[in-house]
Amino acid sequence: MAQKLTGQFGIMLRVRDLEQASSWYCLHLGFTLGPHDFHDFAELHINGRNVLHLLKSDGSTPMTEPNFGLYVNDAESLHKSLKESGVKVTDMIRRSDHAEFFVTDPDGNTLGLTQWF
Repeated sequence: MAQKLTGQFGIMLRVRDLEQASSWYCLHLGFTLGPHDFHDFAELHINGRNVLHLLKSDGSTPMTEPNFGLYVNDAESLHKSLKESGVKVTDMIRRSDHAEFFVTDPDGNTLGLTQWF
């Protein structure tokens, strides 16, 4: 059987304000803005790879369950830093093999942030 999937292209989230959302993801989570300049969506990268598209929305209700998860190197430090910056974060969840928490972006989208041990 032929391989059907070759990798992940990107994740798409609806946002009301592209500039505000792009800035939030870059400032708080370390994304960089992609090289393209679009009026209705922003392309965000991690390590030079396209990971996330923010799509301009008319304000429709965002998904409130975790939309996707991202790996982090130091969950404890990031959790503390985001909380001190006023970002809405859940309590840290600690398991035997990983630690994780969830953040909510300005448009109500929820992201899981996980560190594997």
